[in-house]
Amino acid sequence: MIQTILFLHIMAGIAALAAAGFAVGSAKGGRLHRRSGNIYTLAMAFVGISALVLALVHPNPFLFAVGVFSLYLVFTGWRAAMVRDGKPRRFDHAGGAVMTLSGLGMLGWGAQGVLMGNGAHPVILLVFGSIGLTLALSDWRDWARGPVAGKVRISRHLSRMLGGTIATITAAAVVNLAFLPDLLVWLGPTVLITPLIFWWTARVTRGAIRA
Repeated sequence: MIQTILFLHIMAGIAALAAAGFAVGSAKGGRLHRRSGNIYTLAMAFVGISALVLALVHPNPFLFAVGVFSLYLVFTGWRAAMVRDGKPRRFDHAGGAVMTLSGLGMLGWGAQGVLMGNGAHPVILLVFGSIGLTLALSDWRDWARGPVAGKVRISRHLSRMLGGTIATITAAAVVNLAFLPDLLVWLGPTVLITPLIFWWTARVTRGAIRA
């Protein structure tokens, strides 16, 4: 059973990467973009949930925490596309609460690990925990201000979905580039791609380009 879940987990990851490529390369709002986006979301949901299952069956709190973080990125990106009026529902608040608590836990656990000299994983937890908590707190702030609509909503959809894609690329790198240092493999995709996401979303928000 576990081997089957692992196989499907890998296949879903491959499907997510392929769908992400089509979604990014197609006309936004078009049929191909919507369909590839739906495939990407479903594939990533399976990747995230199966990762949580595997991390529970073979206890691995580190991978469980990273799985929660990855799921939040895709969840909020999907919700930004689906909730056009920009008004959060209880579903969104629940997701925000989970990521807030998870982010705090990752920061605390990571800080403890760094102080104890436990290698690369605590540093990775600090980085991902900081990003996750920052995103969750920004969501709470935006919800308090009012509906997240227009270009801001599109920008959020873009940044979160691309963030989820970074998570998938990272997972592939961890498996296939195990001979490289852990920090390079785990954080390299984030360091390289995140500036491009900021640049793209900033241009979308300003109206310089279409998403």
